[in-house]
Amino acid sequence: MRTRIVFALIAGLALGTVPRAAAAQSDLLERLSIHSSLNTGYGKSDNLQFFGIDKDGTAEYRALTLQFSYQIDDNDRVVTQFLHRYNGNSPINDVTPSFFPVWAFYEHTFDNQTKVKVGRAPLPRGLFNEVRFIGTLLPFYRVGRTVYGETLEQLDGIAVSKPFDLGSWRLETSAFGGGYDLKALLPDANGAFVLDNRVENSVGGQVFVNTPIDGVRVGGFFARQQVTPYYTRPEASRQEARYNYVLSAEGVFDRAFFRGEYTQFEGVDSGEQLYNGWYTQAGVKPIAPLTIAAEYQEATVQVDLPNPIPTIYLPMTKELTLGVSWQTNPNIVFKFEAHRVTGYDFDSGVPTIIPPVGPPFIAGIAPASKSHYLLASIAVAF
Repeated sequence: MRTRIVFALIAGLALGTVPRAAAAQSDLLERLSIHSSLNTGYGKSDNLQFFGIDKDGTAEYRALTLQFSYQIDDNDRVVTQFLHRYNGNSPINDVTPSFFPVWAFYEHTFDNQTKVKVGRAPLPRGLFNEVRFIGTLLPFYRVGRTVYGETLEQLDGIAVSKPFDLGSWRLETSAFGGGYDLKALLPDANGAFVLDNRVENSVGGQVFVNTPIDGVRVGGFFARQQVTPYYTRPEASRQEARYNYVLSAEGVFDRAFFRGEYTQFEGVDSGEQLYNGWYTQAGVKPIAPLTIAAEYQEATVQVDLPNPIPTIYLPMTKELTLGVSWQTNPNIVFKFEAHRVTGYDFDSGVPTIIPPVGPPFIAGIAPASKSHYLLASIAVAF
């Protein structure tokens, strides 16, 4: 008899745990959200190789994101987003991980709408930094490369944001501190080289002003940063600390849009413009699925030469892009783009600086090189 009672109790407990386990599993699934996007294409150049696209053509052009978000409660969540990128035959692939956590942060939202993100979070910089790999949200395969480059996607540290409503105006403010990677392919006196720096002790902020005109906003970003190693090196061999600025403006309407952004990297002590770039883009939608867009961008980089030759400011690139896209639904977009690139910003070294042969020892700039390339792509998100 006792054995039967014990067995019945065990069976009852076991059966009682089944709905609780099912409920716990259901609660877990409700709190967990998974999103992904794929931006992939084929590119072909008619001349010089540009950002991995050469005369032979390449289909190894893609950006894949996979995001997991777990809502702990109404005010807390944890987000991890992985990124896989490959840019054809570009040398920048050598310093870019094939698959890595581009984000991994904890977020808390206070009752006054203040949000705090701790960990590897999106760097609040410009119009596109948080979505620039989500092709379904972009008019081109990538946008504003002279402003965004290929890194500065994330911040290792803390970021705080808070909106303010001022009548019919709205401010979106952010402040941050931490470090991040800075990678780029740049020309110099000896040809192209890959910049691969780690920045630490960066502090800054961003403010966007949403105007009473629906879809129109302007913003500004500021950061002070140090390239490492810094304090562990003798003072004479430290790289100068830098300021980075970004100015942004956009108007997005039902059938048209326009945008423009400008960025500058400047030496803290010298005030010299180490780099500046800008882009502007505009587009129209004659019918809902179709977008016709154009983008123009330029960038200038400082090239230091041996004494007593003065510094040269090299007009690194001028690029014109024309594109059309067809959005079959919110999650699938087909794109075709034609690009014309003029300057010195190519994957292999092109003539840049003409050294002086006598007094007054002023270097010249070689004639700009030119290339055209086509890029067809598809963007998918879910």
